[in-house]
Amino acid sequence: MKYFRLFAMLLLFAGLTACSDEPETPGAEEEEVNPPADENHDAETPDGAEPDKTGPVAGFYVLNEGNMGANKSTIDYFEYSKSRYIRNIYPERNPSVVMELGDAGNDIAVYKDRLYAVINGSHKVEVMRADSAIRIGQMEVSSPRSIVFEGNSAYVTSFVGGEGNFGSVVRFDLATLKSTGSLSVGYCPEEMVIADGYIYVANSQNYGIGAFDDKITVISTADFKVAGEIKVGCNLRHLRADAQGNLWVVSQGNYVDIAANLYKLPKEGANKFGAPKAFDIPCTNIALAGEKLYYYTTTYGADWSASYTYGTINTVTEAEEGSFIKEETVKNDIQTPYCIAIQPANGDIFITDARNYTSSGKLYCLDKDGKLRWSVKTGDIPGHIAFVMR
Repeated sequence: MKYFRLFAMLLLFAGLTACSDEPETPGAEEEEVNPPADENHDAETPDGAEPDKTGPVAGFYVLNEGNMGANKSTIDYFEYSKSRYIRNIYPERNPSVVMELGDAGNDIAVYKDRLYAVINGSHKVEVMRADSAIRIGQMEVSSPRSIVFEGNSAYVTSFVGGEGNFGSVVRFDLATLKSTGSLSVGYCPEEMVIADGYIYVANSQNYGIGAFDDKITVISTADFKVAGEIKVGCNLRHLRADAQGNLWVVSQGNYVDIAANLYKLPKEGANKFGAPKAFDIPCTNIALAGEKLYYYTTTYGADWSASYTYGTINTVTEAEEGSFIKEETVKNDIQTPYCIAIQPANGDIFITDARNYTSSGKLYCLDKDGKLRWSVKTGDIPGHIAFVMR
């Protein structure tokens, strides 16, 4: 019986390969989306028309994290010119890479003409062409978490490599993709911001010893040395700078008696910030665009069932301006919000849904007024978005 099955599989394979001369696309899928017309279209254009194909944003990449240890990290791409969403493009573009993208994606960014994917479980930053996701090489770093750039250097946070139990920031030369230095920072450093020649690093917690950090490490890019620390709140994760140069920080708390919170560090000068202001909002994730901060919160009931709220804050007046999702059907459909990103040209709001963390996720595109434009299936645990400019 097993020989018959093998013969049948060979016949099926032969039939499939005979149908087309095109190279196979392992796991890749395409889906056309037809969102309502955006603001660049004539007002008479009916709903369902394609979006503007000549705007400054060519498309965006979605990094799907996949479960730790499952080697299921994938990259999706939305192409504005063809209004199509392509799932799992990496294997098609890089068929010779045996293990494909790798294990546990944690950050993705476009810098100049390259795409960088931070793959935590595979201990690397995958470097690709931004216009095609074709592999260029990789930067090797233990347990990387996030990446930022300045000049000809990339800076990557690592959970290890610091003094004692601390993590580190590793600097790389973008021409050679080799490390040019490493600095010890705080416990398990997460996201970073670069501004005015300084890197601001959000430190979180040491999972091995159960200790929590409450500081932002400040690094001078001129000499790549630690220039100081800013005490904020317990267990820092997400870090953003607004249009005025203020820093916004998500503190995750200690999961027992210190709640998650959102902080603002008002800028007072070059590398100078006022005392952190707490907003008493248990933020989980944030995004910034113009003078608006977008966030969602996660709270748990007595039975550990999660509930979510969505909101916006004016970064200048600090006034809360209500939910950025205006349709209850969208709120009810989202099972597990995971990432927020704002399209830099037209203000579209993207929010991802990790669903049950073990199968395909979902991406929602809302217009700047919070109404649903379109949604699409993603890979597992869609966690990070990077826009590609024309």
